[in-house]
Amino acid sequence: MDKVIRRQQVLSIYRNILKESSKFFDDNAKIFLKNRTRKRFKEYKEETDETRILNKLADARQALYRIKRANVFDIKSVNRILELTYGRRGPMKHQLLKPIINEPSEAPKPIVPGFPRTAPPRMSQTLQTLLSSQVKNLYPTLPEPKHKPLYPSRKANLLWRHYSKIMKTVLPPVDDVTLDQLEKNAGKGTLTGQGVADRNISLRNHNFDGLNRLRIPKNTGAPKSPRDHVKEGPYCSARPHNPRPRFIRRLYQRLLTKIPIMKEDTESKYSNPNIFENKNNYSSTVTLPKKRHMITKSPWANGRPLPLVNHMDWQGLDPVEVEKLIDDKKTPKLKKIHTGDNLPV
Repeated sequence: MDKVIRRQQVLSIYRNILKESSKFFDDNAKIFLKNRTRKRFKEYKEETDETRILNKLADARQALYRIKRANVFDIKSVNRILELTYGRRGPMKHQLLKPIINEPSEAPKPIVPGFPRTAPPRMSQTLQTLLSSQVKNLYPTLPEPKHKPLYPSRKANLLWRHYSKIMKTVLPPVDDVTLDQLEKNAGKGTLTGQGVADRNISLRNHNFDGLNRLRIPKNTGAPKSPRDHVKEGPYCSARPHNPRPRFIRRLYQRLLTKIPIMKEDTESKYSNPNIFENKNNYSSTVTLPKKRHMITKSPWANGRPLPLVNHMDWQGLDPVEVEKLIDDKKTPKLKKIHTGDNLPV
């Protein structure tokens, strides 16, 4: 293909991706999409292999159609972009996990003395806490051969394989500023447990007008009827609709379910001193942690919090009887959430 035609083709896809990225409703996603687009196109700017160029152009077109589907609020495409932006998958996830993985900790001794390659994976105390809250087994169950012991190198390979498997599924926490912003987008400050706190409050997101209605950006390529399909063919078959603020809030609430909140617990003490003990005893350097981290989730994850009870509502009631009545009606899940609630006297 002529270089001039190829250049025009690449520039057209590049401009269209930047244009569609600016129409997305989330500000952080706009910045992420634009920066990622510039980085990827700059990375393959000097590529000369024709097959590789065609493959990258196909990937760029697919990314363009995915953003277009997200702009007409296809749920699957919107969730994928939000997960990429806030580190639930992709390069941002590895960037958030890097400081946790590189946290200073004791290096385990090799299974075979003198062979460093047989050393088990090094996991810091923070990483152990994060993994323990999301995976079923922190360490694998090693096989026990009948006629001979497990070969040491095979043992190390099984440990590393399990470590790689659980690291693909772990979800890292985000910083407090990002978490607070997501909670506000999910309804914090606008909704209470009993409903809308003030209907005249203008949402901080500039994509909402004074009536709390989402301003849909003008998209000349969008179909006029919901039954029509987007013109770009198989990659863009989403049907557009006019989302309400509740639809946007639920997208962020669903995203908050995948974001753990990790805080250091300085007051509580360990009731079980062997909580981080290595059951397989393959390393002699695993020690008890000196501090504890608590893993929780946002109260705005997947819905608004439970209604709060005002102090005036407790007047004339016996706190012991009320607490007993609440315990009888609570489900096991709610009992776990509200463990340790103090009733006012």
